[in-house]
Order: sequence, then C-alpha cells, then structure tokens
Amino acid sequence: MLERLITPLKAAPDTLAHQRDVLRQRVRSIRGDGQERLWSLRTDALTRAEGLLEKVDGLPVVNRVATPVEKVVGRRLEALTVPEIEDYDALNARNASLAVRGLDRLELIKVRRHEAANKDRKTVLKAVNRELEKLYAVPEPVAQ
Repeated sequence: MLERLITPLKAAPDTLAHQRDVLRQRVRSIRGDGQERLWSLRTDALTRAEGLLEKVDGLPVVNRVATPVEKVVGRRLEALTVPEIEDYDALNARNASLAVRGLDRLELIKVRRHEAANKDRKTVLKAVNRELEKLYAVPEPVAQ
C-alpha cells in the first residue's frame, strides 16, 4: 500500500521536468511565431513599396523622390532578408547546409527565402526544413 503511494512521488520529478520542457518549447514556438509574423509584415510592406515605386516611372515630379526612396527600400529589404551567415552566397551546398545548424527560427526563414529566390539548392532547403522541424518538436517524456 505504501509502495503505491511512493511510486508516483518518485516519478514526479521526471514528469515535472518533461512538463517544463514542453512549456519551454511552447514559449519558443509562440515567440518564433510573433517574430516571423513581424518579419513577414515588414518584408511584405517593403516588397509592395518596391512594386509601387516601379509603377511611377514616367511621372517627373514623383521620379525625383522615387529614386532615393527606392534605394532606401532596397537596402532595408536586403537587410531584412539576407542571411546573417558570413559569405553565405559563396558557400557550396554542403557548407551552407552545415551553416544553418543551430540557427534560430527567423534566420532559418531568411535562409529559406534567400535560397529559394537565388540558388534554390534542394540540399540546403532540406537542411533548413530539418532545423525548423527540430525547433517545432515537442520533447519526448523521460522513460522511467
């Protein structure tokens, strides 16, 4: 009888540790969702601004302002979307796949977007997707 009461108490630390790990993963996921949404809003707004600025060609009054604005928009969009991996575009597929290990969610999304828009290397895109899956994975409970 006493053993039936003690057994759950012995397992409690492992159960609590697992619950803590699950909650930490959820917090990371929610934080990542927010960062991704904000990043998407910024990049979408800048992409739309680029599209609008391309349409004003031929309007002399607007062209005077459009050229410097296009430069600013282009620089900001590049700053938001270019991966922060040193010399990323010079890396071969194998090294680029290794470089994405351990990146946070937003950096992985930047790499995926940049890769899809430029070299579109399947090896790198698979590596990015594997890293994203790791970030989304719910921790397994500790075996007793």
